[in-house]
Amino acid sequence: MHEPWAQEGLDKLGLVLCECAAHVETGSTEKAANCLARAMGLAAVAGNGPLRRLTVPMADCLARRILRPIPALADALIDPSACIDRRCVRSARRRFFDLSPFPKVAFAVSNRAIIEAMDNEKNVHVIDFAGPAAQPRQWIELLHDFNRRPEGPPQHLRLTVVHDDKDFLIKTSELLVDEADLLHMPLFQFHYVVGQLETLDFNDLHSILKLKSGEATALICTQQLHRLLATDDDSTSSSSSSSSSFFGSSSARHSNNQMTTIARLQQMASSSSNVACHDEDDDDEAYRSPATPLSFVSPPASTPPPLLHTPPAMASFLSAARALRPNVMVVTEQDASHNGVSFRKRFAEALQHYAALYGSLDAAAYGRPAAAELVAEVERAVVGEEIRGVLLSEGAQRRERHDRVQNWAARMEVAGFGNVPLSYEAVKNGNEMVRRCGVRGCESREHGGCLFLCWSSWPLYSVSAWRPNRGEDSSPGIQYLSASTVESDGDSGTKLVTSSCYPLDDTV
Repeated sequence: MHEPWAQEGLDKLGLVLCECAAHVETGSTEKAANCLARAMGLAAVAGNGPLRRLTVPMADCLARRILRPIPALADALIDPSACIDRRCVRSARRRFFDLSPFPKVAFAVSNRAIIEAMDNEKNVHVIDFAGPAAQPRQWIELLHDFNRRPEGPPQHLRLTVVHDDKDFLIKTSELLVDEADLLHMPLFQFHYVVGQLETLDFNDLHSILKLKSGEATALICTQQLHRLLATDDDSTSSSSSSSSSFFGSSSARHSNNQMTTIARLQQMASSSSNVACHDEDDDDEAYRSPATPLSFVSPPASTPPPLLHTPPAMASFLSAARALRPNVMVVTEQDASHNGVSFRKRFAEALQHYAALYGSLDAAAYGRPAAAELVAEVERAVVGEEIRGVLLSEGAQRRERHDRVQNWAARMEVAGFGNVPLSYEAVKNGNEMVRRCGVRGCESREHGGCLFLCWSSWPLYSVSAWRPNRGEDSSPGIQYLSASTVESDGDSGTKLVTSSCYPLDDTV
């Protein structure tokens, strides 16, 4: 498998960045700052490729976390997210959709799964908990797909989209109504809900989504389901105590140590920036990167799913989704393990994930006019913001909690869903879209009924499909750590990107 950092000089840069993150986690401020200085020195001579560009947001996050124990300094820093205009973000997301093959492949597979699940249905309601990744092209193509059915389009077709940008929804409504008229689908209806998945009242989804009896429903959730994993990590994992000494300290402790930390930083500022990150006589337990620091290691198929904490929002949403009994629920999620408490592990995982993503963007932009400006806009306003969400936020404020499909499968099964293997035609549609995009190194791979979207064999996203288990009144029996489960009559849609598909054992 291709390793994003396995290039001359860059593997060392990756090691130093990971070691810096380990020192940040243990509260070794001086060692962290020294490692960061060394990493910036290595990046300066690493050329102007995607991995050097990735070092900028990763190092920025490390620097901000090093300064976090000093409120006077941390509060004075300008938040880059606050300086990005919403219209710029919308433009950057549109460019990301046009540039990268992955979102187009995901919607091609998703649409096919929906069409197959709605075979011969006359009254269809598609619900898309779209989120920022949404683009009208997917829904326009879905209208065409329904129109091409051998039995013709449904007699009644409704599309409901949940999104927090009202201007986007209004323009999308106009586009889709016009397209439906051109396709002679007069009974098409577009309904939108201004909001975000995590802000909806899952106990009142029937009313919010204006559900009607007799409808065959399909649910889509694209890169949104992970946001419902946000929780207070300290209350769900004892391992959080190891990092709380640096990041979760009380304000009193910050006050007591602030002058000492400032003195340390002043001393470090006057020292050489090219210091080693590793003291040979250091007795502290240091983070030891493996020989290939960013190698991708998949758990074997026989590995049982881990004990999972299910936050109330996730339990409530999945309960509401199952209550709707959709024909299909299509899920797309980032294929990465960014949900853990450990900052060190999360940083290393993010480094390898986004190294591959940056590489894919470079390949996709190759030969395009103004390629550098195009990629820079996407990296700054889309990918860079996602990286900040993964690395800078903590506790209930951290919503970029990407997880691997093994864990999503466990959650779905506990909630009463069964996997629907993607059909040959759905996989074929994804493969054809990859070929049409013509980006060297981008590929799709089917495994275990899921489709993985990869860059040089490195999985970045996956698409999977689910539906409620028939004839079961209660969730099936794998036992997991769980917060309260809220039963509701609502429903929800999901299209999600995941990381890899593994069969689950019957027991934990």
